[in-house]
Amino acid sequence: MKIVFTTFFRESMGGGAGRVAFEIAQAFAKNHEVLLICPGLETSFKKVSRNLKELRIGSVCEEDVAIPSLNIQNLKLIFNSLSKFTPDVIHAHDFGPLSLIAQFWAVNQQIPFVYTSHILPKKTSRFLGEASGFLGKIFDSNLFQKYFLDFFKGCDGLIALNQVVKKDFARFGFKENVFVIPNGRDLKAYQKQKATQINQKIKKLTFIGHICERKNQEYLLRVMKFLPKDYELNLVGKGLTPKNFQDLKQKIEKMKLVNVYLLGAVPHWQIPQILGQTHVFVSASKMEVHSLVVVEALASGTPVIGLANETIDELVDKQVGFRFAKKTHPQVFAQKIKEICSLTPKDYQKLCLNAKKRVAHLDWSKVTQQTVEVYRQLIILKKEQSQSQKEKRLKRLREILEFLPELKIKTFLAEQIEKPLSKAKKGNHLFILALLFTFIGGFLFRLTGGLRRLKGE
Repeated sequence: MKIVFTTFFRESMGGGAGRVAFEIAQAFAKNHEVLLICPGLETSFKKVSRNLKELRIGSVCEEDVAIPSLNIQNLKLIFNSLSKFTPDVIHAHDFGPLSLIAQFWAVNQQIPFVYTSHILPKKTSRFLGEASGFLGKIFDSNLFQKYFLDFFKGCDGLIALNQVVKKDFARFGFKENVFVIPNGRDLKAYQKQKATQINQKIKKLTFIGHICERKNQEYLLRVMKFLPKDYELNLVGKGLTPKNFQDLKQKIEKMKLVNVYLLGAVPHWQIPQILGQTHVFVSASKMEVHSLVVVEALASGTPVIGLANETIDELVDKQVGFRFAKKTHPQVFAQKIKEICSLTPKDYQKLCLNAKKRVAHLDWSKVTQQTVEVYRQLIILKKEQSQSQKEKRLKRLREILEFLPELKIKTFLAEQIEKPLSKAKKGNHLFILALLFTFIGGFLFRLTGGLRRLKGE
């Protein structure tokens, strides 16, 4: 099978959503031909391995964010590369400009287009707008709600990471061709870690993730107030904004927590080693669709204690740690940490073994098999699609183009639509593609500086 994956993150950027796009491409390339379309410092096309090719589009980069340059030359390169590759399916891992261009081509060429949502669509501003109040308002606006609806309508299949996301798709009105497939991991790197000895004098706690309000590290600081000094908390990750990091640092100093360490960002290859030295992984995150670090912690045999969220509810219970209600007092949370760290070596080892078993089904080899089955279903459905359905998709493309200024981009895209349709009537669409081309890439992670430049401040 020939598969195209798209992302608007550079490699190793963008947290879990960015990592998954690159990892799934590599996982599929073991048995299938793969083309990955992603941002790069400059436009390039290269063969990464026998079955994996990468098309990188030159982009303006701001920390994790990459805004691709979608000029005529790059648009032609994307379209020509897709045509030459002749994919059986295109699979997007975001709703950004590169994914939209690929969707445009897929609809026009009658190729199945699949989208995996790494966020809750109805709560986009909670995931992506925290770096800027301005962005939060945009995500909650009718414009972007209509954009999501339009983007989803252009998909042949929607992949939800769990039942929570599937229900969120249903709130948009999408109930058919929605498949539940979790993120995969290369579990071997974590499973080979030996469980930390529970009889060590210093008990090590760890949390990994962006420092921000949603991750709720401040709660963990309050937990530490109720733990003895021989308990250490390592917080791994950079601030969503520089202010997030500095604010947390100041709170640690104000609370005089000499046993809390802000380690900042570390290369992902070091995470297994960090987890291998951790007695308990602790999480107070308010919202996590499918937290990779929780999966990684369990895979390494590290018990997890967390406040309820989408991932904790799905994967954590007393067999592998403990799950608390969202409003649990920090002292109660701290008491459970002490209980687990006071287990006998035998009982602690049993907890660690259960943790590894809990996520054994999330290895990439198994996740890719599930995904291929979805692809096959959608390919069959696409072939059975009626002529009226095909024309409806093409009409949608023309309606989008109606709102583009008279630019070369509009002329080029219009020429790609093979079937001439009657002129689309202007409706109530608020999705402006021109805005997307120059702006949409800048609304994930650490955006304030980039947005100020885009706005001319």
